[in-house]
Formats: sequence, structure tokens, C-alpha cells
Amino acid sequence: MPSIESSKALPTYFIGHAGVGLLFKESENNRVVQNNLREIGKEILALSPRPKAVVIFSGHFEAGELHGPGVIEVNVKRNTPILHDFVNDFHDSHPFVYEYDWPHLDAPELATSIWKHLIDSGIEAKRVQRGVDHGTWVPFKIMFPPEDPLDVPIIQVSTFHGYDLESQIRLGEAIQSLRHEGFLVVASGMSVHSFASISEIRQAQTDEERTVTSEKVLRESRTFDKQLRGALANSDAAKRRDALLKLEQLPEFKRSHPTVEHFTPLLVAAGAAGDGEAHPLGVDVVEAGFSYLNVRFG
Repeated sequence: MPSIESSKALPTYFIGHAGVGLLFKESENNRVVQNNLREIGKEILALSPRPKAVVIFSGHFEAGELHGPGVIEVNVKRNTPILHDFVNDFHDSHPFVYEYDWPHLDAPELATSIWKHLIDSGIEAKRVQRGVDHGTWVPFKIMFPPEDPLDVPIIQVSTFHGYDLESQIRLGEAIQSLRHEGFLVVASGMSVHSFASISEIRQAQTDEERTVTSEKVLRESRTFDKQLRGALANSDAAKRRDALLKLEQLPEFKRSHPTVEHFTPLLVAAGAAGDGEAHPLGVDVVEAGFSYLNVRFG
């Protein structure tokens, strides 16, 4: 049997992660998003050769907090706890969410090897110690439940902070070769993520105004989701890269991503993928201000 290093590259995934409400709020859209993630989890568990680790990029782990916006951070902590790092305060309404856990494996030695690889590839990087943010553990809790656990370690790597979108693709390109060495790259974000639009809907003064605003935001979200899918349809890596970067010029981009931290993991995934088809996975779910696109590259 050939070694994993001599096998073809493992695929790359981008998943729409949602917030902690995905775990307990009952809605048809939530059920669809959950089912999509479960199927992706099954697909990952069935991969052959088996990955030796998952390298995860999340919309909730950006560079900048410790070493500056241009220095990538690699988590090398052993026995990483999960972080209850929610946007909303659930202590009064849903206090049980702070009891959620997701048992998992980590591998500081492998994480250190990723850090060294980034430096050798010309990416400035530092080792840090932190917990697992909800952009990772919320979707993974659905994808890898107790009866079908993820039995390989996760390695958390940050994205860059800020609006230099091209740098995110270069980050992905820097780790592209790791896919030939048994590392599975998973990026977790959202193809549309706009709390500003949600706030606009909530601030409407009348039901009629709220309906009109919601419909407008939904149209914008669907339009950008379609534009993004069009950019991803390029199987040539250079053409796909150019198409993704041009999205920033569209009026829907700023409406769909007032801040870019949930978009940048997708760029990392695209950079890591290289040439090859991008396959949207599952049933499409687009809401006013949010889209839950999932993609497998390769």
C-alpha cells in the first residue's frame, strides 16, 4: 500500500458554521444546515487515506490579538478547552449553552510542524496557546457526534486580519503541499455574514417596513451567494483566484460582509485547493444576511 505522502492530495473543505443557536433552535433551515454538516462529516470520516490531522481555519480566529494583523498564529496548546465565545449573551435566556462541550484530540507536535512549514514558506507565524472557538466546535459537534467521533487531532491556524484578501489566498497556497502529507484542510466561515443587515431589519419601525427591508436584504444575500458560486466555478486556480478577488468590487460584497473575517477562510481554502473543481455540498440555505454554503475542493 502506498504511503499517504505518495498518495493524491486530500480534498479541502469550506463549511458554513453558524452560531451556537444551530445546536438548539428549531427551524427548517437549521435542520437543513445540520443535515448538510452531518453528511460532510460522514464524507470526511470515510476519506481514504485517513487524514493524520485536520488543519482548521475559522472566522473566529484571526491574527492580530497578540502579534499583529500580519502574523499568523498557530495553536500549540495541549488539552485545548472549547471556548464559549458567543456574540450574544445567553446566560439569562439559554444558560445551558455554556455547558456544551466537544471532546477532541490535539497534537502540539504536529501543530509545531505546521508553524515551521509556514515560516519556511515565507509566512510570518507565531505559536500561541488558546482554546477552540465556536466557529470550529459548533459545526464539528454536529459533523462528528459521540457515535461518530473525529479520531484525528485538530490544528487551529489563524487567518490574517484585515482587508488584504490576496494575502489569505497566499496563506492557503502556502499550505497546499500539506494535503499530500496527510493533512486535511477545513475552513469554517460563512459565504454571507452581515449582522449589520440583521440590525437594519430589527430597527424597522413598522411591520411593513420590516418586511420590505428583510426582502431587500434577502435579495442581496442571494445575489452575492450566486456571484460567489460563479467565481468558484473556475477550475483553474489562477482564474478562480482572480474571480474571487474581484468580488470585493461588487456592491453586494460590502453588504454581505461588512467585516471580512467570515469570508477570508473561504479564500484560504481556495488557495489551498489549487487547480480542480469546487463542488457545492448539500442543500443551499440563504437567509437575509446569512448564507450557509459548503464546498469541497477536489
